Amino acid sequence: MRLSSLLSPIFLVVTAYAAEDPSASSTSASTPSASATVEDPTPVGALWTAHWSAPDLTPFTQHCSNQNTYTAKIYKLDELYPDLKDQAPQLKVFYNKQLYAGSWAGIDVHGVGRELIHMDMAEVPYKVREWMKKEGKQRHYSVQGGDVFFAPGAIYPILPLWVDDSDEGLECEGVFDDLETYSNEPKDGAVIGKVSHTNIGEKEVRFSVEALQVKAKAGRQDRRDEL
Repeated sequence: MRLSSLLSPIFLVVTAYAAEDPSASSTSASTPSASATVEDPTPVGALWTAHWSAPDLTPFTQHCSNQNTYTAKIYKLDELYPDLKDQAPQLKVFYNKQLYAGSWAGIDVHGVGRELIHMDMAEVPYKVREWMKKEGKQRHYSVQGGDVFFAPGAIYPILPLWVDDSDEGLECEGVFDDLETYSNEPKDGAVIGKVSHTNIGEKEVRFSVEALQVKAKAGRQDRRDEL
């Protein structure tokens, strides 16, 4: 019997992720010297996590604020089997040599510490489903029939799409649809947001996605226009 036939799907998935981890690389003649520093690529989640706190919003007025909350399954890479034994092989193929999008904080903890969220496609917001259809080559959401799998950090680059329009009137209609206005730090006219989460059971998480639009207060904007 060939050794490959004995390997479980989860082992293959973990192996694929470990291949991205510089610490898992073997030493060879082409390996940089010990004095050289090899930096990990920055996960996309880290590029888009919120770079602001409540005091940073003082120069701005807040508009169209809204929040959506979701409940989903979540697995560390060594927990996929047996629950996801049917999906694990395709997850291995999908994520092979792809950069991990990051944890809830946007960082990459590497190896089996990495997590994947599992949601029914019907529970994913319509705007996110449409974005996945449009971005056919995106590499952060693995769609398998009626299921979708993604790292927590994959929420951040398209965060506004996870939030419904607010009920503040027509001026808020479609505000969260245009990712061109989305920013990870407050600036005049930008849409900003945050993600929070709570583990509510074994392999289960509840996460909330908040988005709002900020506009510079009149006095500050007038001074900015004068410069």
